[in-house]
Amino acid sequence: MQGILLALVSITPIVVGATIGALSMRRISVTALEGITRQPEVAGQLFTAMLIGMALVEALVIYCLVVALMLAGSVKI
Repeated sequence: MQGILLALVSITPIVVGATIGALSMRRISVTALEGITRQPEVAGQLFTAMLIGMALVEALVIYCLVVALMLAGSVKI
């Protein structure tokens, strides 16, 4: 029973990280597209900022994956 609970705890970081990451990336892209439609002349700057923001969110999701894999490595069922 304790092994199953530890396994559930080990997958929690990636579940939370991926969910929050997906919602954050959605918000970043929607906001950038709204800005581009309002001011097309700054589309290049907004696109660059959007890509940087998405890369930072993706790095956070990868860190969550690393933590989940480290926790999963310590599970002994």
